[in-house]
Amino acid sequence: MEVSRAHVLVCAGAACVSSGCREIRDAIVNTVQKTGLQDEVKVIETGCIGSCDIGPLALIYPEGVLYQKLKVEDAEEIVNEHLLKGRVVERLLYKEAVSEKAVESFKEIVFFKNQVKIVLRNCGIINPLNIEEYIGRDGYFGLAKALTEMTRDQVIEELDKSGLRGRGGGGFPTYLKWKFAKQSPGDVKYVVCNADEGDPGAFMDRSVLEGDPHSVIEAMAIAAYTIGAQQGYVYVRAEYPLAIERLTWAIGQAREYKFLGKDILGTGFNFDLDIRIGAGAFVCGEETALMRSIEGKRGEPRPRPPFPAVKGLFDVPTLLNNVETYANIPAIIVNGAGWYAQYGTENSKGTKVFALAGAVNNTGLVEVPMGTPLGDIVFNIGGGIKDGKRYKAAQLGGPSGGCIPVEYLNTPVDYESIIELGAIVGSGGLIVADEDTCMVDFARFFMDFVQHESCGKCPPCRIGTKRMLEILNRITRGEGKVEDIDNLIELSERIKDAALCGLGQTAPNPILSTLRFFKHEYLEHIEDKHCQAGVCSALFDAPCQNACPTDQNAWGYVTLISEGKFKEAIALIKEANPLPATLGRVCVHPCENKCRRGQIDEAVAICSLKRFAADIDMNSGSCYTPKPEAPKDKKVAVIGAGPGGLAGAYFLALKGYKVSIFEALPVAGGMLAVGIPDYRLPRDVLDKEIKAITDLGVEIKYNCMLGKDITTEKLFADGYSAILMATGAHKGQKLNIPGEDAKGVADGVTFLRDVNLKETTKVSGKVVVIGGGNVAIDAARSALRLGADEVTIIYRRAREDMPAYKEEIEDAVKEGIKIQTLVAPLKIVVNDGNVSGIECARMSLGEFDKGGRRKPIPVSGAEFTIDAGIVIAAIGQMADLSYLNGDGVKVTQNGTIEVNMKTLATARDGIFAAGDNVRGPATAVEAVGDGKNAAMAIDKYLGGDGEPINVYRDELINMFVTYNEAEYQKERERVVMPHMALSARVGCFKEVVLGYDSHAAVEEAKRCLHCYLKEEE
Repeated sequence: MEVSRAHVLVCAGAACVSSGCREIRDAIVNTVQKTGLQDEVKVIETGCIGSCDIGPLALIYPEGVLYQKLKVEDAEEIVNEHLLKGRVVERLLYKEAVSEKAVESFKEIVFFKNQVKIVLRNCGIINPLNIEEYIGRDGYFGLAKALTEMTRDQVIEELDKSGLRGRGGGGFPTYLKWKFAKQSPGDVKYVVCNADEGDPGAFMDRSVLEGDPHSVIEAMAIAAYTIGAQQGYVYVRAEYPLAIERLTWAIGQAREYKFLGKDILGTGFNFDLDIRIGAGAFVCGEETALMRSIEGKRGEPRPRPPFPAVKGLFDVPTLLNNVETYANIPAIIVNGAGWYAQYGTENSKGTKVFALAGAVNNTGLVEVPMGTPLGDIVFNIGGGIKDGKRYKAAQLGGPSGGCIPVEYLNTPVDYESIIELGAIVGSGGLIVADEDTCMVDFARFFMDFVQHESCGKCPPCRIGTKRMLEILNRITRGEGKVEDIDNLIELSERIKDAALCGLGQTAPNPILSTLRFFKHEYLEHIEDKHCQAGVCSALFDAPCQNACPTDQNAWGYVTLISEGKFKEAIALIKEANPLPATLGRVCVHPCENKCRRGQIDEAVAICSLKRFAADIDMNSGSCYTPKPEAPKDKKVAVIGAGPGGLAGAYFLALKGYKVSIFEALPVAGGMLAVGIPDYRLPRDVLDKEIKAITDLGVEIKYNCMLGKDITTEKLFADGYSAILMATGAHKGQKLNIPGEDAKGVADGVTFLRDVNLKETTKVSGKVVVIGGGNVAIDAARSALRLGADEVTIIYRRAREDMPAYKEEIEDAVKEGIKIQTLVAPLKIVVNDGNVSGIECARMSLGEFDKGGRRKPIPVSGAEFTIDAGIVIAAIGQMADLSYLNGDGVKVTQNGTIEVNMKTLATARDGIFAAGDNVRGPATAVEAVGDGKNAAMAIDKYLGGDGEPINVYRDELINMFVTYNEAEYQKERERVVMPHMALSARVGCFKEVVLGYDSHAAVEEAKRCLHCYLKEEE
């Protein structure tokens, strides 16, 4: 017997083959021979190992080390270092998605260790072209057992006890289908395998045929024995040449070893198997259409009954299952029904294979027990969403399925639970969508696929899907009407009722599902002509501008900067944003999240370029402001001088109104002034931009609180025609734990306000900050600068769940701040009335909450105490609306002002609201956007046109650059913003992030892809 000390398994699934695995295999074989290891090392070409996004792959045993993303030149290093010297090549190891930690053991990779493999038990382990390796893994033992130890009825009884249901989509009990076929009279019967698999993104069946074809051959032989058939067919689509090649080879081997043909295993049982290749029509995945295609006829479905088990292929009883269903059979027969039934739920037994694809870090084939929560598949095995984006939905069941939104991540993936949500388990396609997915376009994609693949036999499917696609196309072009939604629903219901086959009947599912959970996106497209995801390009100029709450023309000012036109750039910026130098420092830059440059390397530094242009303008001696319209005889009161109030006042002033701001604090800027430390936002920068607003004639009255110093009635009586409430969310939330009223405990908002107002100038001892947001990070970094001996942040969830800006978290760690995650406070330890520590509990992560984050659960017996002289609670903020007293303004259950979100008008005529007191704690750029929108709504309310200044667009849309675009559209690193040295930050509140110089800004701006330029239709 041939013995080798090491096996190198080279993944040769279709994905790895297409990416060059065979060249890598050859290079390893050649290097093994050169080093004289050919008698010690065996190189094997296997089927799909499963993790398709990191191929080409090689798995080395006995160590179980997986090497990923291999190139031909890596072969020499693997052989010389690993196989010859016994040293693992660390640079080629799998890296965890979030931590980027290298994982040496194949079994410890999260993608694999959370799976249970029955269907895929041999894929990636054996050589699919070697029948002896299959036999060595208990192959054909099931067939031998069935033929020699079991009656036909006992096989069916075993399937009944196992609970196996068809994996092709409907979940029909497998034993019943086999029983019906067995009971149907006739001397001639057929066994058929459906390997047509036409769902977009699905490749489960293909991978089984490529990696373990004998499991299907064996199962079909068992099925033939059970129902009394002597001939079988595997129907494979022509697009699967590798599967066809390996299945053909395997059938030949099975015949050679007498597992197919006459007198199998000397039992007198005869059965043979042939392949039929389909032309790739999606409808041939429907069983009656598939059988017609095998017969040489046009692949069209026929009405049922009669069902195939009674009258199927060539009008005789036929048993038809898909690849995955068959692949379970040998394992059930060998190991027993009880073994199989231990997996899954009461009504959905065993495992299910999914083709996990889309916006997850780990894509590929996944096999999990039925009933596994969807969130576990996406976030444990799938490694979470790519690039730190948010989960939006998962499409289960392909074109026949539906989407499952974030609030249902805890849903067990079994037949009944998924159907309740309007989706189906289907054959196993699982496409994950993130925040960049437009659900209207998502539905349009699947309807386009179904309409194109409709066989056209029945009018409901042929015509109905075409009409639905036309409606969806109109909506994505911004030409939709509200009544289109009702029309889609009516068409969906009629098609479901009247279509001939299951494919037509389920075609409307993606539309009905997206309308159920994402109807607001349809309405947004129809009424607002806006695609939040930035996908439907007919609705916007560029995705960066589309993503900005202020409708900032980012592509325009970036282009101007690339041409050195800095004055024109700031003029364009100021049309939409009165605080560019400020937001250029603290904005969450949603524009960059949508920048298409990120698909090549990194997004353009849009926010930093805005800051550059604003700083250039500011350093010139004065801040540019557009020329206001002619003065109007009406005046408007703004309550609050935060970003929302300042923006509202700015745009109202530009429309010619006399504006007065009433601010409760002694300074303007709101949380920008009292909530963000100088090292992030220098006070003089904010003050200069506020002065540019007051230079427009805006008056700010300080220390003037609504409900105390002024009232809405008094303002109306004083001649104000409208009021804008923009009071922010300045109230810190309570911990609600013992000891939080002790001396030394403060909420994060109050602490930062005292720091910014210079009421707190010194901190000593150990500081513990509770929370994971920007307030927590700012409080921690400020405490360190004020002299704290040690600062620790505790957060009850995982590091990747912290809502603070990633760059701020990284800077905090660099500065020496400790971050302890999965830790929650239990009580403040108090001695003599002063804080001495904080008692905490270790946490584990449980089910998902409605926002898609796992709920932290205390670990029993894992309590501990952290010493602290100061505790800062930064767990959230809320709007303080105690000033509302008989104003006629309504408050929501969430404690925010109720408004019409399109006009930002409150229930009281003439009163509008914007910013955090409407949204809850949000971002500065959202507050500025709200302020702008509220100003335009007030202008319209007062008789104006309600349109902001927009003079540059037509000029810019036809502007071409003078540099060589082709050079800058190649891969090119983002120009890094310089930072203050770590050593210089101690005890210093000087700005940490330094700006671009002119050369750097121009070079970075040239990286813009100019995706706003559209080809003429």
